[in-house]
Amino acid sequence: MKNKGFTLIELLVVIAIIAILASILFEPLLRARGMARRAACASNLKQLYLSLIMYAEDYDGYGIGTVAWGSPNTFTYTANAPWVKSYFPNPNLFRCPDTDWKAYKGSAWSYRPGYRISTAQYCSYWILFGYSFHSATCTQDFYGWHMYNNSTPTSINKAPCPNIKFCGKSVQDPKGTTQYVLPASEQICISDCYGKPGWWYGYGLTAGVRNNHLEFDGENVVYMDGHLEWKARDQLKYYFHYYYGDIWW
Repeated sequence: MKNKGFTLIELLVVIAIIAILASILFEPLLRARGMARRAACASNLKQLYLSLIMYAEDYDGYGIGTVAWGSPNTFTYTANAPWVKSYFPNPNLFRCPDTDWKAYKGSAWSYRPGYRISTAQYCSYWILFGYSFHSATCTQDFYGWHMYNNSTPTSINKAPCPNIKFCGKSVQDPKGTTQYVLPASEQICISDCYGKPGWWYGYGLTAGVRNNHLEFDGENVVYMDGHLEWKARDQLKYYFHYYYGDIWW
């Protein structure tokens, strides 16, 4: 009796068909996974926004201090400050699920999104609601943010928002510098780290880190009024110019 089985040619045909089907399905599966991560990232940002607003409500409208002036994806505080755990109990929310964990450059401590030590919270998001600690004598410092260009109602360069009450106004800070803060519906609060070349820089980084959602070439942005938008590259309108580059929204 002759044994039944597949011939070599039949096996090769089956393997070829499986390979073709896999290649057809691979890209949609990757995109679906990317969309899920984008949605999870948006959820993180909304929860962080609510915590930032709760903090501001308790501190006369002021955002958190201090956001590192050279690296807006980090904020610092005195050792084991109780307010951090009170307003931000889950440090993992500060890490976008699409962040390339292996992509940090520089020292081991320069970029560890989601990691929290006794004096700092590391993030994979830009936080532009709060004040900074840049202490130089430059007259363009705005509540500690070093402004490389003045923010006016007509300029593309815009100031961060130290206080929610500043939205839509030209504000003079204690050093005498006047900067324009966009209305709450246009003013960034917190967003993905995004650089137009596909990567971004921060303090202590010796090379660029990939954008959170590189394959989609865009970013999640939460504005000061609380609404969230997905912004593609061609929709980015304003920027804040900081020491290592531009933060677009």
